[in-house]
Amino acid sequence: MPDIDVTREERRSAVLSSSDLPCLREVATINVTRGCAHGCLYCYARGYSTYPGDGRVVVYSNLAEKLAAELPRKRKPVRRVYFSPSCDPFQPVDAVRDVTYDLMQWLLRRRISIAFLTKGMVPDRFLDLFAGAQHLVHAQIGITTLDETVASTLEPNAATPEDRVRDIRGLVRLGVHTSARFDPLIPGLTDTDENLTPLLERVAEAGAKSVAVNYLFLRSALRGNLLSALHRLTPCAVELSDLFSRGADLAMYQHRSLIRVLPTDYRRENYERVKRRAERRGLKVHICGCKNTDITTERCHIAGPAEPTLFDPA
Repeated sequence: MPDIDVTREERRSAVLSSSDLPCLREVATINVTRGCAHGCLYCYARGYSTYPGDGRVVVYSNLAEKLAAELPRKRKPVRRVYFSPSCDPFQPVDAVRDVTYDLMQWLLRRRISIAFLTKGMVPDRFLDLFAGAQHLVHAQIGITTLDETVASTLEPNAATPEDRVRDIRGLVRLGVHTSARFDPLIPGLTDTDENLTPLLERVAEAGAKSVAVNYLFLRSALRGNLLSALHRLTPCAVELSDLFSRGADLAMYQHRSLIRVLPTDYRRENYERVKRRAERRGLKVHICGCKNTDITTERCHIAGPAEPTLFDPA
């Protein structure tokens, strides 16, 4: 377990929330923590005003009780809950995993579908839990490389690439709807054919049928530190900085937030390249329209297959 300062705090606001992102708009979302032990260098949540700081995680200790009281008051039944927009539900911290398990177990016992994206290792007890409710579980495993040096630099406390491939295989064997997520693709580092070809082969071999893709984007609060870290990994970092300078600012969250993205033509051409290589291996590619509004309105299925009226925030 990494050296993380873990504290507990009671959540005062509602447990379930809605998202303005199109890919999450139809589901309820829940965050089990503030901060995340994985410490991913590119994580947008590190720029939030509520971020507790690197190496710190605040675990919400009263989520199950609040959820039990909150659900009956909903005007319409909640049908699916997504874990978690601003943190990872499978952080390598016992307290986080315990809270996540209690919530997922509570929801599944009530036949409420769950969805999650993780770059952590899914413990066996969760697989045992999912085994009785496969059709209610939707998983995306975030992985962008099989290179352990690159992975451990970008995502220092996340699961190893091999563990993530193993997660895909184990979830697929259970019958859980499971896809991979290549996010972020980084020019000259994780978007090269040398990196993607073996990654696509392993993901397909593990049983995934689809991949969601998205290129790296920058928020001003993280730009300097991230580019500095990338420079240690690849000489392409200088070119990356130049690429972003020729990019554009796109609006997210109904124009309340701007992100700096790579040039439109660059992303479009390379998404097509990834699609061609994925399709040769029987993998369907979904581009995240939330972060590529100049290219597509497609959904990345981060919360599983789209269904109507999964969540009414009222």
